[in-house]
Amino acid sequence: VWYRNGAADDPVMKSGIAHFLEHLMFKGTKNHSIGEFSEVVAELGGQENAFTSNDYTAYFQRVPKEHLRVMMDFEADRMTNLVLTDEIVAPERDVVLEERRMRTDGDPGSQLSEAIHAALYTHHPYGKPIIGWQHEIESLDREDALTYYKRFYTPENAVLIVAGDVSADEVKTLANETYGKIA
Repeated sequence: VWYRNGAADDPVMKSGIAHFLEHLMFKGTKNHSIGEFSEVVAELGGQENAFTSNDYTAYFQRVPKEHLRVMMDFEADRMTNLVLTDEIVAPERDVVLEERRMRTDGDPGSQLSEAIHAALYTHHPYGKPIIGWQHEIESLDREDALTYYKRFYTPENAVLIVAGDVSADEVKTLANETYGKIA
């Protein structure tokens, strides 16, 4: 599932929120405990990951085709039922800050790239780093994450991409039975 929002959609003074929410989407929902989705993917012999760009955030699973419904059920659930508490959000914010320190602050090439983008796009959202500015990441909280989630993680903002040994009719039926239930 690709959502039509990325770092360019981060609100002013909230850089990194799209990437931060990417991390938080792997936490639990009302129907599934923290880590359950990832455990199921692994038990099925699959792989999963996610990534954030300036213009989109994408989540994917690679599983045998007979488990497509299971993945769609999980994705539809986390599209609407994500549970975020301060006990979940604060440690994950620290993970993102550490990721920034390792990938950007500790790498001269990444620092240069970040400075070039900031200079090239001075009055454009592409000037903000996808991971966010450190001082702005430090201020992100549960309310910021929930506000962003409610704004962007909706069916009308999502694009479903399915590749593999399935028919378009099969996928449409499953999509209607899973995502179609969401208001």
